[in-house]
Amino acid sequence: MKYNDKTAERIAEMIEQDLHGVSEICKILQISRQTFYEWKKTKPEFKEAVEEAFIRRDEALVANARIGLKQLLEGYVTKEEKIIYMVHPVTGEMAEKSRIVKKKYCPPCLRAIKMVLEKEEKRREQQQLESREKRPLVIEVQDGETRRQLMILKENGFRSGGALNPEIVTAVDKELEEEKKVKNEGLEVKSEERKTESEERKVKSEQVDKQDKAEEQSPVVQPPATPIEKPKPKNLYPFLPPGYTSRTD
Repeated sequence: MKYNDKTAERIAEMIEQDLHGVSEICKILQISRQTFYEWKKTKPEFKEAVEEAFIRRDEALVANARIGLKQLLEGYVTKEEKIIYMVHPVTGEMAEKSRIVKKKYCPPCLRAIKMVLEKEEKRREQQQLESREKRPLVIEVQDGETRRQLMILKENGFRSGGALNPEIVTAVDKELEEEKKVKNEGLEVKSEERKTESEERKVKSEQVDKQDKAEEQSPVVQPPATPIEKPKPKNLYPFLPPGYTSRTD
């Protein structure tokens, strides 16, 4: 059989539906397996269509598997229907007489739950193992000469004999000298910063002392007290008979 787009589309559709295997598809379409794989090898568009069909089929299977697993983990309800038919007295045809619906709750499957938990535990263990493998190896040494020898070993590709190579030794000594120089510069900068902060604190302290002394020396002038006038007693008898005087006048 010659290759044509219609046959290629039919093959991809049957693969995606997952109703038949490759051998069965070839028998139904009356082509040999050799022809199928020859088309897949020589026809890029046929190969792409077949591979996409396999991917869609696997995605559908995974989705159905997840739905089934979810039902097993959470439990589900099944429904069973029982229909009783009878012959209609007028038409003589079969008609539904009654319908009985039964619902049954299926509890979660312990086996499925255990399988999911074990899978999750293995996944976490694998992640921890991978994180340990990715973690860089750090070696801390206090002795300067030991660190120099380790740097020479690293520079020589972790092979022995690096100390006998003058180029490697010179490169390592130069790197150590630059690190020492940078470290000393950093210490000098920190020392200057501390000195500047100390001077600023000293200047602020002197300013505060001067302000306190000025406040102590300046006399506090109290405003003169205002004399308080006593109110005159009110004359209770403004009108007196002739010949009488009031003591309050």
